[in-house]
Formats: sequence, C-alpha cells, structure tokens
Amino acid sequence: MSRKLSQVGIDLIKSFEGCRLKAYKPVPTEIYYTIGWGHYGPDVKEGMSITQTKADSMLVSDLAKYESYVNNPDYVPVTALLNQNQFDALVSFCYNCGNGSLKKLCVGRTITEITQNITKYNKGGGNVLAGLVRRRKAELDLFNKTVEAVKEVETLELTTYQWNTLRVQVKALLDEGKINDTSWLSKIDKKTLTISELTWLTFTVAKK
Repeated sequence: MSRKLSQVGIDLIKSFEGCRLKAYKPVPTEIYYTIGWGHYGPDVKEGMSITQTKADSMLVSDLAKYESYVNNPDYVPVTALLNQNQFDALVSFCYNCGNGSLKKLCVGRTITEITQNITKYNKGGGNVLAGLVRRRKAELDLFNKTVEAVKEVETLELTTYQWNTLRVQVKALLDEGKINDTSWLSKIDKKTLTISELTWLTFTVAKK
C-alpha cells in the first residue's frame, strides 16, 4: 500500500511554500507561475486569483501526486526502506524541486548517499538562494531524525469501584482455574494493569 505524507511533512511544506491566492513567480526565470500552496504549472496564468478553499484543494491533489513519485521505485529505488521522516522529507523535496530532480537525487544511491546530496539542490536561476538553503537543511534534518515510536496510552484509568470490580472478577477466574497467574491481582492492586494486558486477559478467557 502506498505511504502517505504525515502531518509533520505537510507542516514542513506549508511552512516553506506559504499560501498566496494570486499568481506569482518566486524567481523571474521560472517558466510558469505559482499560486496557492506552491502549486506550479501551465494551468497557472498571469493575473490568476483563487480562493483559500481552492488553494487547499490544490494542495491535497498536489501532495497525492508527489507522494506517488516517492512511492515509485523508478524514482526512489530505496523507497521500501524509508522510514516516515525520510519519506516526508523526500515528498517535500519533490514538491519543491520536481520529480526529475527527485529521480536524479535517488536513483543509484543508498539512503546515506541521498543525505549527502540533498543540500546540493539549493539554486534557482543558477544562483544559490537562501530560502532553498534553509529548506534543504530542514529536509535533511527531518530525513536524519529518528522516528519516535508511538506509545500507546497504556495505563487503565478506572475508578476505585471499577478496580475493585475488576479484582473480584479476576479473583473468580483464578479460583475457577481459568487463569493461573496470581500476578494479575498484584497489578490490579497497584493499578498498573495496562489496556493491552486487559485485552489479552479478556481474549484468553473468551477462548476458554
């Protein structure tokens, strides 16, 4: 299944693109105009204006397009090895530089070699642009950032009555021999029983 851009990646793109509702050229040498959240192409004409709703809609469509490039091994041969941060960073890169530059950056390179070359794409009209230097650094930083494991909110938040009721029920299961581990009672008494443990306990009992 194709991977999607996370909110972190969306926020990164938005922070650099900004949103302008009237067509403009960030660099005079650009062939086409840009509008909305960095939407660029022959469909954007000089003097064109759009609503915020239209800009947001164009962003959704554009993100899907650039996600597809990063998901495509013809453009990113190592795509299956990317973590979410690396995927997000490359979508941002592709959104800004285009699929041709993405392919040039990634084909024939390892993940490490990609990180060594991202920051080279910092020119517009042949000149190094401060905005592109900042964006490439932000993308590189995200690319190299360790993905933090999403931790489940494990601790059960129960009232004293609910804990007591749970204890009675687990004690009955122990007495009936449906479970044998008395540490369940200790966890209940200390209120350290987790959601995952309760789910496992319920599943085990249901099978018996």
